[in-house]
Amino acid sequence: MAATKTLVTKTIDLGDVELSCTVHGDGPLVLCAHGFPDDARSFRAQIDPLVARGFRVACPTMRGYAPSGIPKSRRYDAEALGHDLCALADRLSPGSPVRLVGHDWGAVAAYAATALAPARFSHLVTIAVPHLRATLPRLAQPAQLRRSWYIAYFQLRGVAERGLAKNDFALIDRLWRDWSPGYAASREDLDLIKAGIAPRVSEVIGYYRAFFSSRVLLGEARRLLFTKTTVPAIHMHGEDDGCIGVELARGVEERHFLAGIRVHTVPRAGHFVHLERPEVVNPILLDFLGAP
Repeated sequence: MAATKTLVTKTIDLGDVELSCTVHGDGPLVLCAHGFPDDARSFRAQIDPLVARGFRVACPTMRGYAPSGIPKSRRYDAEALGHDLCALADRLSPGSPVRLVGHDWGAVAAYAATALAPARFSHLVTIAVPHLRATLPRLAQPAQLRRSWYIAYFQLRGVAERGLAKNDFALIDRLWRDWSPGYAASREDLDLIKAGIAPRVSEVIGYYRAFFSSRVLLGEARRLLFTKTTVPAIHMHGEDDGCIGVELARGVEERHFLAGIRVHTVPRAGHFVHLERPEVVNPILLDFLGAP
């Protein structure tokens, strides 16, 4: 689907890092954060409907991915990711709360952002990664451990960098096939994704290494990831997700979401559900986000 003409592509200096961000349309802000292995084009199937509804849609390239910058701190933990989204909300919508959408690592960043500054966000939409507080007991189930093999692999410094880059980043092709088995990503889309990762392999892998750092296991990032969410929320999850099993989404409970949560599981869709089934995802998204 062709996206609405981009009004502006800007580089926003957040202090620790400069983020490239495309902004579409006009109106109240919807901030959309992508994950791995992906790029800011991840929400291209949602941009036109959101702009037609009267929203302005901002899609940043996350820290470490090209053409955004490498953070001075070299931090890729949830706290740093959450601060990026809060800072973008402050810059792009200083006077009004922001509707926040996150997929994969973008969802992790969104949980952290709404814990850091809940008043800055009026709506929370997460895709493919349920709240850690609700899913942690299920992460060690055998089926999920098999799906998560790549996380252990990414801890191998040097080995993982070479392995990810090998054979024109064939591992990225494999992950898209495994995670969304019913969806065939185009060669053009995969080439663009690889172009954002190729010059920044260690930075992109750094997200997974940071998850096991003392900052996450013992510090503020851990608190943020386990904080109950006070922003009204929905979660969408493909029933055929090969990255994070749909059973983890079905374990999400309202007691972890003080302003309410609705979980939508989407049949015949995998990890990239918003690209695979926009005809299902977009009505749910628009209904939840409401009128501008």
